[in-house]
Amino acid sequence: MMEVTRNKQIDKVKLSLDSDKFNYFLAQSLNKVTSHRSLQQLAKTLADHFIQNQIEIRNKSNQQRQRQNALPQIVRRSQQSIKVLPKPPRIEPRQSQIPLYKVPFTILEPQYSYLLGGGNNHELIKRIMDTRREWHQCKSTTRVHFRWQQSNIGYKYYKMNAYNPHRSLVNHFEFHQEISNKKNLLLNMTTFCESIHRNVFDILPLTFVIDFNDSQIESQLLAFLNYYNQYSPNPISQDELLLKKQEIKKKLRIPPSKDRKFIDYQMKDTFLGADYLWLLKPTGLNRGRGINVFNNLDQLTDLLIEYTSGVSEKHIETPNEKIYQGIIIKSPSFVVQKYIEKPLLINNRKFDIRVWVLVDQELNCYFFKEGYIRTASEDFVTNDVNNLFIHLTNNAIQKYSQKYGDQEAGNQLSFDQIQKIFKNKIDFRQTIVKKMKEIAFLAMSSVGNKINRNNRRNCMEIFGFDYFLDEKFNLYLIEVNTNPCIEESSPLLAQLIPRMLDDAYILTLDLIFNISREKVSPFPVKGYQNNENMWQLIGSLKDQAIYQ
Repeated sequence: MMEVTRNKQIDKVKLSLDSDKFNYFLAQSLNKVTSHRSLQQLAKTLADHFIQNQIEIRNKSNQQRQRQNALPQIVRRSQQSIKVLPKPPRIEPRQSQIPLYKVPFTILEPQYSYLLGGGNNHELIKRIMDTRREWHQCKSTTRVHFRWQQSNIGYKYYKMNAYNPHRSLVNHFEFHQEISNKKNLLLNMTTFCESIHRNVFDILPLTFVIDFNDSQIESQLLAFLNYYNQYSPNPISQDELLLKKQEIKKKLRIPPSKDRKFIDYQMKDTFLGADYLWLLKPTGLNRGRGINVFNNLDQLTDLLIEYTSGVSEKHIETPNEKIYQGIIIKSPSFVVQKYIEKPLLINNRKFDIRVWVLVDQELNCYFFKEGYIRTASEDFVTNDVNNLFIHLTNNAIQKYSQKYGDQEAGNQLSFDQIQKIFKNKIDFRQTIVKKMKEIAFLAMSSVGNKINRNNRRNCMEIFGFDYFLDEKFNLYLIEVNTNPCIEESSPLLAQLIPRMLDDAYILTLDLIFNISREKVSPFPVKGYQNNENMWQLIGSLKDQAIYQ
């Protein structure tokens, strides 16, 4: 009975309250509690408290009004000549045109902030984040929830632990260099392949390390020189080789070392050609920067002297201009890799394959179902070592060629296109793509216990894997890139890259912050459903379990 009476009083007060006043009170209260997870229940509780408070105020006003109304009668009884003023008319509260329970008010959703570094088409990341209404861009690193930039410089990994209640996600693992550095890739893959009884040079091209910061630099250099002379089309005698070693060691000021390393590996015939080409690559760079082709030891010696001292990034010559990068490259560490002189060609031009691999916050490994082919602009020859448009297929190099885009938009082909090109020779998707998945998981497994060795919470990374095919369809992993290029330099990439990133964030960002999104992707890709995630789980790095 008491509850029924109270409800009637509440309904009566609702009709008499100023709705603007109530809305203001409710809005002010809700703005203070935007992070509350039961906002509607809280709104109901606040409304009940407000109404109860108004009931008490109204009761007190009624009691005071009754006392004032009784005052004239008391005065007449006492026969005092007091002029009683007439009772002022009662001002009725303005009735709300909309019932109180239907008055609209805004429930503010939880807000998360993200910070973008510049470069590498970072505007695309903003476009993707704009599809998530819970996120807004900020310019401060303070309490930021997601941070994206080209490198992990400035990331405070020590704060990313289980004891920190603040959730945050970064787009690089603390020790991604274990696989993205060319030297570390070789060393980790060598160790891992030995443990599973496989030859690392069946997966990677024949590669040597020359690291001037390593105490075994002499051993590394001699191992390469011996192997180089062994397979050279014009080998020199051992006495001449010894003199050559001493000459090179003197020029490079290499200290002696005790260990001796020798590579016992039969070079494949697709690696050999009339010009006996090799590649020199600084270990910490990507996008073709610092890579040089050489075919004699004098060229190698000169290149090593230049890069260890510091050299301006090599300019790219075109018929009309010289394009300088304007950056000084100085590297003490290199890999020397055998050039595959009998590559598989498309329209008499070199090409390689770029695919993406995702490692999420739980160290699950995913392979994106589509990649693309990068083609050279110039016809393939081996007797011109200085023309980068022949030998390097990176878009960062090829876009300066006068022939760029003549045969393919952006010098790029899709998997479907290359499937048609080689349909009479091999099933690209069933054979090559399957092999790429296998090698990708093997490579990531070689560093599975290293890239997050301090167990940092909420790290993820998308790696760019580059593969190469020789004329016998043997597949080789060339390198693994952190910060792979996400520039939409062709209609193909404008379709693939946004979907690749968005689907990756569904598996990482949305899971960590409990974001529910529409199942239909705003970035459609031909041949795939819009509600399909195009990342395929291929294994877990925690237990090295293969799921493909």
